[in-house]
Amino acid sequence: MAVRRSGFVRARKAAGFTQESFAHALDVDRSTVARWEQGAREPLPYVRAKLARLLKIDMDELDALLNPAAEAVPHPRVTVETSPGSAEGGDDVERKTFLRVLAGSVAGLAFSDPMQEFGARTASVAGRAKIGQADVDHVRQLSRLFAGQDHQYGGKLSSRAVMTQLSASAELTEGSFASARVRSTLFSAVAELADTAAGVCFDAGLHTHAERAFRFGVGCATESGDWAMRAKALSGLVNLSVHQRRTDDALSFAEMALVRADRLSPKVGSMMHTRQARALGLAGVSRSEDCRAAVGKAEDLFAQVTTDTEPEWISYYNAAHLERDAGRALLYVALSGGGHEEARQKLESAVARFPEGHSRGKALAKVNLAILMMACDDPYEAVRLGNDALASVGSVRSDRVNDALEQLADASHTHSQIADVRELEERIRDVVGVRAL
Repeated sequence: MAVRRSGFVRARKAAGFTQESFAHALDVDRSTVARWEQGAREPLPYVRAKLARLLKIDMDELDALLNPAAEAVPHPRVTVETSPGSAEGGDDVERKTFLRVLAGSVAGLAFSDPMQEFGARTASVAGRAKIGQADVDHVRQLSRLFAGQDHQYGGKLSSRAVMTQLSASAELTEGSFASARVRSTLFSAVAELADTAAGVCFDAGLHTHAERAFRFGVGCATESGDWAMRAKALSGLVNLSVHQRRTDDALSFAEMALVRADRLSPKVGSMMHTRQARALGLAGVSRSEDCRAAVGKAEDLFAQVTTDTEPEWISYYNAAHLERDAGRALLYVALSGGGHEEARQKLESAVARFPEGHSRGKALAKVNLAILMMACDDPYEAVRLGNDALASVGSVRSDRVNDALEQLADASHTHSQIADVRELEERIRDVVGVRAL
């Protein structure tokens, strides 16, 4: 949910700028400045240093102005170790209470009266038959169904349905189980559904929903002892934090995801290191070598993958996704003043590796590459890529793709003297719905 950046507006006025003069000084559209101030957009990395100079503040002060919610609303950390406390009290009771609160929080996103519904749900579960393996299989099937739709078309069309299903499935965690094994696998299955629901909501621009569901997923995966799913849900929190430019949170979640990395399969470990690389890339040029090292670890682990050692839910993650994620991490380094050739190679490889047709992964890779080309003075190639990506928008309903397209429109402004660039910029604003304010 967007949070208006009143402090940023005051800083801009104190520096003597109107929206229009500020946009002119930054070489962006007035609508872009307006969306920054509304909290609907984030400035690109290479713009942020210029922002700080114009406002006569340092980068830390700028981060505080751009992230007012980070100070107003603390982000509670989930417990990530299974507590050895007894069933009679202590840590075990606290852990179960924590899970119950998280489940209620998730339910509150789908029902109009969350406290009443959660109380009624707990009472109704108590009288049910014992939960068995068929219930576990049903939850997993639903999770894979929603995940497949999300990877292909984006999350905007599925968000309401998947959150309703997650809320209903959360009821099962309060039930009676046929065996300890069924309980463990049920929590793992609900964690997978929570992670899927969070990803769908993230892609639909429902960030509050996404964060709660990711945290619930971490809690359920921890309860089940599913280290791979725990890492996956934490990696979702990394991606969300990167998207919101919460650098410290992104780095912290990445470190949590890699706790006991020895328990992760090669492909899961590879994915986690690409998420760490994105967090390090967001931190800027000072962490560029660490970012490249994380990309190297991800590639080394991916080379060790064998199909019989990987969880089923990660089967979609292939070399194209790896190259795209590595390229997106290195893109931050490039836009912050680092070299751009590595990012270009990774993103070009990703575009080539994704199969023909439209998918969110291919669209994101093309738009990210176009942003890089526009920033690195190859505007004609950027226009070609941007137009290709726009062709997929009709079938890919993704807030993340739309946000990347808006960033491309911002980057295009520096080459607005070129007719093809102006046409691309206008097409993006028509398709995505960005209008001058």
